[in-house]
Amino acid sequence: MYITAVAALAVGLAVWSEIAYGLDQFAALGVFILLAALHVVLPDAVVEGQVRVSLSGVILLAGQAIVGPAGVAVIGAVLGISQGKHAPLQRRVFNAAQFSLHGCVGGIAFIVVGGTTSPERLRDVPQIVLGLAVPLLVAVVAQAVANLVALAGVKRVAEGIPMRGQMLAVVRGTGFAYVAHGVIAFIMIVLWVLANLGPVAAAIVLAPLVVAQWIYRQRAEELEGQQRALEVLVAALEAKTPRLGGHSARVAQLSAHMAEHLGLGPQQVTDTRVAGMLHDLGQTSLPTRVARAIDLTDRDHLLDYPERGAAILHDLSFLHGSLDPIRRHRGGLEPSGGLSLPARIVGLADTYDVLTTVGSPSGPVLAPTQAREVVAGAVGDPELLRALDHALARQFEGGSRS
Repeated sequence: MYITAVAALAVGLAVWSEIAYGLDQFAALGVFILLAALHVVLPDAVVEGQVRVSLSGVILLAGQAIVGPAGVAVIGAVLGISQGKHAPLQRRVFNAAQFSLHGCVGGIAFIVVGGTTSPERLRDVPQIVLGLAVPLLVAVVAQAVANLVALAGVKRVAEGIPMRGQMLAVVRGTGFAYVAHGVIAFIMIVLWVLANLGPVAAAIVLAPLVVAQWIYRQRAEELEGQQRALEVLVAALEAKTPRLGGHSARVAQLSAHMAEHLGLGPQQVTDTRVAGMLHDLGQTSLPTRVARAIDLTDRDHLLDYPERGAAILHDLSFLHGSLDPIRRHRGGLEPSGGLSLPARIVGLADTYDVLTTVGSPSGPVLAPTQAREVVAGAVGDPELLRALDHALARQFEGGSRS
């Protein structure tokens, strides 16, 4: 229903824009559609879940002054449908509607504040500023807001993540990129129309972005390599203590969902997830007999394996943000004592999974409701408990869908 509503709004706004503002730059529109189609082979560079370099953002913004809101709506639909060529049809329809919608909103805002779709008529600097630069900045804001609302809305409907937290996280991660795309689009418009270079302007402006995308993709591949290395460490732990099979993955997922719900930034969410994945790594430094005999349900028993795990990982610079929650997660249920929020998140996720799935070496596990009562009595933090409930609901829904 949400996707249908967004798609209907996008189509309606595109039709209204064509009636209100017209669509006559068909040659230029064809060039932009071709650029949008190239997005299939040159997708946005994504690092740690955030778009870092986006040809699509520049194309949409530049199109607002060259082909108008209705043209941008068409370009947005092509860009959206090219996102994730192997993705399910439902997702691609939403992408097409969402790109078309926020592009068209930006185009309308551009015109409403005095922007012109005939930049060749601008003769001096004041006219260029008032008729192009300022309206383009307003369009950047309008386009970004529409994009954020649509994305946060689908996350809210599908996964229950609060919209405000999602929007803040995206702004922190990509806010500067929106402004940068606006500056690049401005240069492309000036070269295309005022310098009379036409489509050649797209090649001049977009070529450096393609290089930047390549650099960011190398970074993404590096991060993927790091993730595979972490998975090898977890596999070594689970080989030594088979009863922990799947425990690290479950704690990592719970920790990440809780961190998102509590409004932590993207990097903190990543650090918390990794800490959840590696929180038991120190057990690999213990004799096998000792590691398999540890009673993880006994929170009062002093164990040194968390410190051992942090020491093992200390020299890996990309893990520095995860070391504190790894080292201190055993005290994560304490309501005070100066523990960081990530440490408390990992500690709570670890305790809940131990009680409901891992258990003691010889004892039974608890039912989820019983485990919830146990941790509620120990934590004493309603907000943290609500984050756990939210994370468990997301985990259950994900398991049901898969």
